[in-house]
Amino acid sequence: MRSHVPDIAEASGVGRQTSGVEVAQPPSAVETDRPLSTLYLMRPSLRQMAVAGAEPRRVGSSAQTAPPRRCPGSANTGPSLAGGASSQGLDQSRPASAPATENVSLSPAPHINVLLAGKLTGMTAPGGGETQLRAMAQALPEVGVEARLWRPWEHDFATAECLHLFGSEPEHLSVVQAARQRRIPVVLSPIAWFDLASCCRGPWSFRRRGLACAKFLVRAAFPALTSWRRRLYHAVDLLLPNSQAEAEQLIRYFQVPPDRIRIVPNGAERRFASAVPEPFADKVGCRDFILYAGRIEPRKNQLMFLRAMEGIVVPIVVLGSAVPGHEAYFEECQRTAGRNVQFVGGLEHDDPLLASAYAACGCLVLTSWYETPGLVALEAAMSGTPLVLPRGGCAREYFGDLAAYVSPGDVDGIRRAVLDALSAGCSPQLASLVREHFAWRTAAWATREAYEYVV
Repeated sequence: MRSHVPDIAEASGVGRQTSGVEVAQPPSAVETDRPLSTLYLMRPSLRQMAVAGAEPRRVGSSAQTAPPRRCPGSANTGPSLAGGASSQGLDQSRPASAPATENVSLSPAPHINVLLAGKLTGMTAPGGGETQLRAMAQALPEVGVEARLWRPWEHDFATAECLHLFGSEPEHLSVVQAARQRRIPVVLSPIAWFDLASCCRGPWSFRRRGLACAKFLVRAAFPALTSWRRRLYHAVDLLLPNSQAEAEQLIRYFQVPPDRIRIVPNGAERRFASAVPEPFADKVGCRDFILYAGRIEPRKNQLMFLRAMEGIVVPIVVLGSAVPGHEAYFEECQRTAGRNVQFVGGLEHDDPLLASAYAACGCLVLTSWYETPGLVALEAAMSGTPLVLPRGGCAREYFGDLAAYVSPGDVDGIRRAVLDALSAGCSPQLASLVREHFAWRTAAWATREAYEYVV
């Protein structure tokens, strides 16, 4: 589960400093829209080789994925980065992405044995973090990594060369300490987001939101003050944020040295590119509907979306279940919804109906207070589905001008963007971008490089 609220700094002590690293004035995430593949890479990688024009030795090719629905014959129009290009002067209208490695198999290399672990209670209400964990467990073996989900009561650290933790959780501190005692390197995908707006709009009571804002302001003013989160980020060997913006937050608010960061973009399964619409269309009795997919909770902001859609006759499908503890919010959404809205509950991530839903809808909408970038957006984009996404977060780093962006509280703006997306139709450019640059296998290669660095 993604978290974003920093801790109140503890009164005693200052976190470990790293000499020779300039972290006092990191660049603003708003000021720099650099490609994911060019920021905070510590050594030459597959993606850097592609940027520089060096081609890895091919020893085979994976099967071509079927063209996305409603986008037959789409060309590969994903962005290509000029060799040696700096972050300055890049066309900011183009999405940031890593050069594709999806159809390239490299020379066999020795296997790396890695244990993967997330929050102990994560599967009680699985979200994007849990999906990322399971997707990486499936994709890593394709790139020469023996990856297993860590079960502490079955697997000893001695059986692994590296431990990969997912999520910023207090419980991970003791795990990192235990791994350190065994001299097992640890990498962490923080899956976190830090800004004042998300604290103010968090899914909590007024009192708790005020406390969250106070914590953030303390952290922003005094990044050297220690907390469990800062100790965790400085204790691991490498941090793997999924965007440039998240990486810069780690530097600014926790003084993580840039050379301890490597960006690994999120991904989507290629099966979403070839889904057919009929199964889900038959289930809901319509096609080209407006789809809102995600766990139902205040952070996802379904209520504001439904208010924005009042009076619209186009069918709307809300896909997702209420997060435990937010049943009252779900009931308010149901009361606000018009007669054209269907709540169909949640689907398992591997359910073919999920891919069919993306193929059947006219557009996907997420009006969350932030998305980083939202796995459902990547999955829907695999088939060229038009996207309406929140301005908060890092979605623009992935999709550039190939998606529409809205302010979560702007009812009129949400309404206009949704109607425009419905009329725009399928985007072959969007489908090609995501299929070529943001499949899980591409992310797995980048993750393997991180393992090789610390092992």
